[in-house]
Amino acid sequence: MVTYSAPMEQDDVSFRALADPSRRVLLDRLYERDGQALGELQTALPQMSRIAVMKHLRILEAAGLVVSHRSGRKRLHYLNPVPIRRIHDRWLDKFRARAADVLLTLQAFMEEPTMGSDSTDRPSHISQIYIRATPAEVWRAITESEFTLQYYYGSTVESEWQAGSTYRYAIAGNDAILGVVVDADPPRRLVQTFDARWDDDVARDAPSRLTWEIEEVSPGVSKVTTIHDEFPSRTATFEQVSGGMTFILSGLKSVLETGRPMEAAAATASA
Repeated sequence: MVTYSAPMEQDDVSFRALADPSRRVLLDRLYERDGQALGELQTALPQMSRIAVMKHLRILEAAGLVVSHRSGRKRLHYLNPVPIRRIHDRWLDKFRARAADVLLTLQAFMEEPTMGSDSTDRPSHISQIYIRATPAEVWRAITESEFTLQYYYGSTVESEWQAGSTYRYAIAGNDAILGVVVDADPPRRLVQTFDARWDDDVARDAPSRLTWEIEEVSPGVSKVTTIHDEFPSRTATFEQVSGGMTFILSGLKSVLETGRPMEAAAATASA
């Protein structure tokens, strides 16, 4: 059973997970190449048994720093930058002078794009976060402009949210993302084609695919996972979205849990 922790407690879990050097080695390996099976990651710690490496991965998953995803017959592991982003946002301004070196390292670790997958059947970007909200509330926040304006780069969204219907994200009236709803199972799952239009570089790319998975893990708490895949190569879209979902999910959590955008919530906390 997954339990939800308050922000401070979740930070404690993340810091404890990061404190072990073997676990940092595993994160480094996933930073170099995302989407690796247990056997591949074990080569990074040859002195350890398979069971010991598995235990470290479970701790990293419990801390939200790693997300596992089944691809065919394998279970692959992916670096999840969202907790690092939240640590950075929570603590950077408060302890900038005292802990600048440590936090800048965390910032670089979170913001730099990972190398992605070396196999076309592996998802390219996976992010995950726990939100104190019901799946129905999360679904509304994903699909209604009242919410997306507050966390999705100031964009509005239009769609009937049914399989086969089109959707459009717009910023200041200009197309940002266009696509088709491939599958909609509210409030649990949403699959969309993703045709980025926010600049000339991404507009040249073929559409990719974005999947939202929403699971209620305890009463009033949802686990939200995004899987962005089907990139034909390391396109401009692939590079530009690598850190964007981290920001979006953090903002989604802030809006649903505090009723305020992330910037406003951070300003209130530091006041």
